[in-house]
Amino acid sequence: MVLSSKNVNRLFLFLVVFFLAASLLLGVVDLSFLPLPLRLMISQALIFVPSFVYCRVRRVSLGELIPFRRMRPSVWILVVVCTYLMYPLLIVLNAISLFFVESGTADLMNSVSQGGFVTMALLTALLPAFVEEFVFRGILFSTYKRNKFLPAVFLSAFLFGCMHMNFNQFLYAFVLGIYLALLVEATGSIFSSMLAHFTINFTSVVVTFALPKLMDVVGQTQAVGISPEMAQSSGSFLTTMDETSLLFLIVGLAFWGIVALGTTAGAVGVYIAIAHLSKRWDHVKTMTRAGTRERILSIPVVVAAALAIAAMIL
Repeated sequence: MVLSSKNVNRLFLFLVVFFLAASLLLGVVDLSFLPLPLRLMISQALIFVPSFVYCRVRRVSLGELIPFRRMRPSVWILVVVCTYLMYPLLIVLNAISLFFVESGTADLMNSVSQGGFVTMALLTALLPAFVEEFVFRGILFSTYKRNKFLPAVFLSAFLFGCMHMNFNQFLYAFVLGIYLALLVEATGSIFSSMLAHFTINFTSVVVTFALPKLMDVVGQTQAVGISPEMAQSSGSFLTTMDETSLLFLIVGLAFWGIVALGTTAGAVGVYIAIAHLSKRWDHVKTMTRAGTRERILSIPVVVAAALAIAAMIL
């Protein structure tokens, strides 16, 4: 069976309701006694299991829906290069969001740093890369793009941001979602977005483990007027900064903004090379023209987005 946009919109609504209900239930039942790895697996299962079951019940052929085309070794390498060129932009977007909202990942990263590196890399980098790409670039985007390409890119990215359930992650997840969808089209394979997603998350894990040790060596936290306790804070860092620290932050953000402009331009060039090597450049040049007149928005997805945004606010 071929899924329609209405089908996947209902699926996303179910995902949001199921995720929020499960989160409320798990919040009432104290699961802090469970090991962090198990809790991380449960959070991903709340997204993957309903999606997979839905496809099985609807008798969807995942092989036909999701592009699993093999990629050349050179393409794998260029996907990693392109992703790292996009990384400064994501850093800047994350920093900008922290001017207005609290960090959505500080508590998780603090917990991750207490676990084993390999285990945390598997559970916070590899597992989400598989699960979230399967759902958002696999089921949602692959269905939406049959109707309208650009709306499919932006809607799937928007829903990807919403599913993170916090404003801090929403902004850069939205931009990342756009990049990942375009990457799938350039390669014709969801393996490319999985690799890029893994690269981003794995880098975060490496930084989480390496940065505290580096700061201990160079004394960076004290040099900019932020104590180690403040650096580990889960709240908005603006509330803990003195004027000197804020000045350092603004200068640093301006520097990274300039760097991001240059690296993002470089990423565009690498993206074109990826499309050429994948023999899909002609497709990329015309991909915005294809589609039907069918709407991809419907009441269920609007309700789902509203619920997710409400959860961010509350």
